Amino acid sequence: MADVFLKIGENLNSMVKTKNYQVAPAYPKGKPGSNDKRYREYRLQLVNKEQDTSKSLIDHLGNQLKRDPEIQAVKFNNISPNSSKFPSYSFIFDGQMYDVIVARGANSGEKFETRTVQNLDNYFKIRQDSDMANVIRQMNESHAPFAGVEITSVKQRTGSTKKEGVAIEKLGAIIGDIVLKDNTGNEWFVSLKDVNGNTFSSYSGAASLFDRDGTLQPKSAGADFLNSFGVDLNKVQAGFDERGNINKFRKTIPVSKPNSQEIEKIFNRAWGMNYFYVRRMSSGWKVFWLDKSKLDMLCRGIKIDDIRYPSKKSKQITILCSNNVEDYVIEIRNSKAQEYPNDTKFKVKK
Repeated sequence: MADVFLKIGENLNSMVKTKNYQVAPAYPKGKPGSNDKRYREYRLQLVNKEQDTSKSLIDHLGNQLKRDPEIQAVKFNNISPNSSKFPSYSFIFDGQMYDVIVARGANSGEKFETRTVQNLDNYFKIRQDSDMANVIRQMNESHAPFAGVEITSVKQRTGSTKKEGVAIEKLGAIIGDIVLKDNTGNEWFVSLKDVNGNTFSSYSGAASLFDRDGTLQPKSAGADFLNSFGVDLNKVQAGFDERGNINKFRKTIPVSKPNSQEIEKIFNRAWGMNYFYVRRMSSGWKVFWLDKSKLDMLCRGIKIDDIRYPSKKSKQITILCSNNVEDYVIEIRNSKAQEYPNDTKFKVKK
């Protein structure tokens, strides 16, 4: 089957190369669907990311797929079943379902990241970028071992962003957007944020909170997460019932008090450690090395300030919490513009 998947990838490449697109080189054979495992997923990406040719590619690819008599049930999806924001074409070939995702041009955050990588690379070569010099100075000051090495290469990190099963001490390699390599062969990871980049983590489990009929599942991973913060699951259910004009009897779910130990564990995994946090601010940069002591400062003693429940006006569950270092916002929402939650985001308010 691997040979078939590779041939499909090669055929897709030949279809899209004239439109500034290619199958993601990291997955020339595609991969199991990110959300729906029935599909074999292929991700198309721009060759020149500054030139967004996605509109012409969508028309072109649809025509190409429909011309092949062996391809059946060609369908355009405004949002792919395997992506939170990109469209796709799904089809069936030889009994197998395929999903070809059309990624768009770089968004502002991606452009900022690419630009910063280039600026850092240039700085380490010619040492003439004053803005990057300030960033490196702050990195040196925040972590002495970094100050004593020479950086030999700068690149954007690639690969999985899944945190599950990864030790907290090794999460820097997952969280980091940029990898700096020094003259000893050691790698340093940098989590890069733009001015508006207040989201510092995602968290899994939200999609398990409701079943397909809109009934909250009190034994789910999503419910366990909310219970840790003392969220009243009855109010969550009532809010979505109000939104959907659902009028049915619901069993009362016991309400848990906030569990400070669990909250600290959740934030430990959300932040991770052993990387540089670098965020452009309206003036200058916010930079720190996230080691165990910094992680403890960020995650200990968090108290719940407010919980906002779904209503006619909002389908989002929002938890406001803080300690003496940071003010946090946790948003449990649907990233595909659908009704019930499938995504959890952690944000800093400042």
